[in-house]
Amino acid sequence: MSRIVLLTGATSGIGRVAARKLAEQGLTVLFTGRDREAGREVRSEVRRAHPESDGEFYRVDFADFDAVRELAREVRADYDRLDALVNNAGTSRSERRTTEDGVEFTFAVNHLAPFLLTNLLAPRLRDSAPARVVTMTSALHENGSLADLESVVRGENFDGLDAYADSKLANILFTRELAARLDGTGVTANCVHPGWIPHTDLVRNATGFSKLFTSAAALVASVAPIGPFESVEGAADALVYLATSDAAANVSGAYFDRRERSSAASVADDPELRRRLWERSAKLVGLPASVPEGDPMA
Repeated sequence: MSRIVLLTGATSGIGRVAARKLAEQGLTVLFTGRDREAGREVRSEVRRAHPESDGEFYRVDFADFDAVRELAREVRADYDRLDALVNNAGTSRSERRTTEDGVEFTFAVNHLAPFLLTNLLAPRLRDSAPARVVTMTSALHENGSLADLESVVRGENFDGLDAYADSKLANILFTRELAARLDGTGVTANCVHPGWIPHTDLVRNATGFSKLFTSAAALVASVAPIGPFESVEGAADALVYLATSDAAANVSGAYFDRRERSSAASVADDPELRRRLWERSAKLVGLPASVPEGDPMA
């Protein structure tokens, strides 16, 4: 039986390329997106890449926590194992917006949704061990701050790039805490910065000279990656590497810059901040703070 991977945000960009690459390795690829037509296209690409693949598309909006819960229920009902969960879906917004729950949109989609999904699927991952959780982050986490967590949750004094950086720092803190909680279960948790990618929301949200420089460098990177800039193909390779490579099989709690293990901002090692973020996140999405030790869907 082929290994099964759930890849979120796979109908465009890095996720779409990663879905094809995972299928080429013979994995069964379950993937999500918000657009059904794009989902059908990716499903066709996955099956062309590996005709025996039994991949499936799930439509979901990660700003809707009920939809995330339904996704977890469907995956658990449809498949009796899960070898890897790749939290790739994300957003970056230039204007403040909140979810129906009153949570700032970027924080909700980039952190709370994968936090919820991972915890809901943790029992299936443990039962399928060895298994992996890979979460997309960004080097911009170095500019993030969760010292005033409630302000971040509500989106006070909103700035688009700051909100994105805060959410990416949350991804690393979550990964570190998850790795500690899953220690000894056979499930690893790591996060990855994919490099700076051409034509992302971050480029569109930049201004002035930064926008001109970033756009020009990104255009060059789309042909031949340079320095911190990376192609979509290269970024997808990094995701696939962490989800499948034997070299990463026993690594957990780590931050990767593409395929290379790297050092995250020192604040990511703060155990008290990790604990506070975990407990507040659990409360915001309606989970007990003890998960993934128990089964939140039992």
